Amino acid sequence: MTRFSHRIGVTPQLTSIQVDSMTDELRNSLWNLLHDLYEGRQEYWLGVAAHVAKYLRKVPVDDLPSHDFQCRDWMKKYIYGLPWYGVYDLIEFIVHNHETMTTERISHSRVSTHRVKTMQLVEAVNNILERELSGYRFIDGVLAPVSNKTEVETIEAAITAAQASGLKGASMHIHSSIELLGKKPMPDYRNAIKEAISAVESVAKQIVGDDSATLDGALKELSDKSDVHGALRAAFSKLYGYTSDESGIRHAILEEPNVGFAEAKYMVVSCSAFVHYLIQKAESAGLLKKK
Repeated sequence: MTRFSHRIGVTPQLTSIQVDSMTDELRNSLWNLLHDLYEGRQEYWLGVAAHVAKYLRKVPVDDLPSHDFQCRDWMKKYIYGLPWYGVYDLIEFIVHNHETMTTERISHSRVSTHRVKTMQLVEAVNNILERELSGYRFIDGVLAPVSNKTEVETIEAAITAAQASGLKGASMHIHSSIELLGKKPMPDYRNAIKEAISAVESVAKQIVGDDSATLDGALKELSDKSDVHGALRAAFSKLYGYTSDESGIRHAILEEPNVGFAEAKYMVVSCSAFVHYLIQKAESAGLLKKK
């Protein structure tokens, strides 16, 4: 619910998505999450600071303070001194290492495993990013510049379906595409598109059982064994034009001089949706089985 002062127009309300910046409110909210997560009697801050010092900042770990509250202050000073993208680097690092950091050896004793699991932490971070209008969300463990909830769910559904069907190649291609889309400091839009297209090609080859298969061949196989409508098959083939790299969408898009975020995100989301569709149809036709 919006604040009363925002609703009557007395105080301004943030309305634009934060892509290359970070408001104080967003930074404060992320810090407050970490504070709530690690503050307590388990001496978690000692393990967190040690892990960040050794593997992210790569500074001498023996320069760290010896008390838990001092390590908390060390972490707070660090996060408030970072540029906006550095905060995201830190949050991504903490999410990836949360369960390891909270079982670091401290004073020759092992701290008990943290009650909050990684997936719960990801959900909490994503809730803050959505609330504070960040342009980023965690997708498959990667902070990607995709903020639309439906688009996030589309990509995640494709990765989940690919993994469930043993299509490791397709899953890896989609994962790589979102990494490249959110690469810092310069996103790699062209290669994000290539990886997204490669995910579709990977599924097509798996459906047909032929490493040289094209999307058109896979769609024909599906049409023969399932209820893929002929007009829909023709539309997909025409849209993605996979019969030749020279005349297809891969060549056409990547030759454009101004391939940017809009084109790359469209391809990543669209290819993810198409991967999910192909997997569902192939499974119903008995061409693929869940592992």
